[in-house]
Amino acid sequence: MAPPRCQVLSLHPHEGRSAPSALLVVAMQQVHAGLLTPLGTAGPTESLTLLLKEWRGGEGCIVHVRHFSRKADASCRAGRPEADFLPCATPLPGERVVTTHVDDPFVDTDLDTWLRRHGVAHLVVAGVTTTGAIMTLTRHALTLGFDVTVVADACADQALIAHDGTRWEASTMHELGLALLERQGAEISSVRDVHRTC
Repeated sequence: MAPPRCQVLSLHPHEGRSAPSALLVVAMQQVHAGLLTPLGTAGPTESLTLLLKEWRGGEGCIVHVRHFSRKADASCRAGRPEADFLPCATPLPGERVVTTHVDDPFVDTDLDTWLRRHGVAHLVVAGVTTTGAIMTLTRHALTLGFDVTVVADACADQALIAHDGTRWEASTMHELGLALLERQGAEISSVRDVHRTC
């Protein structure tokens, strides 16, 4: 029998707390370190560090989503240094870790059930990439009935070369992804504003 595509790991019994909101930190792994260049006055790494610091001082749940590839030649495979968490986003005891082999942590996991069991109705999303895992996760969460806030200054994207050779810069991809997610029904916010409202 094939192994499950994803798994949800329990880190600590303190995760039994309930809260109306959860912070989902997506794919903040060494393989993506090169994407975290400044998009404004503060880069995503600095913004995410601040977001986690503020969130850890409150009552909301924190879920870290990590991606392990199953491709033989992929750098982001389990056990490789590139798959490790970045220092700014290393989970602490009591913070949930979802390990996935696809862009969507709701696929083949109990994440939806776990969030609802903890009374979570609002997801705050940060990480990489805006037009990749962030978009996939957010759109699925919206269809499941969650309210979703994407923290723009704590996300990042990568440049894209189109089929005709056109290059779309990382900043353009990031802004496009945010615009599309807002049209889908997500709230687009900043670390400062999220701290005031969550």
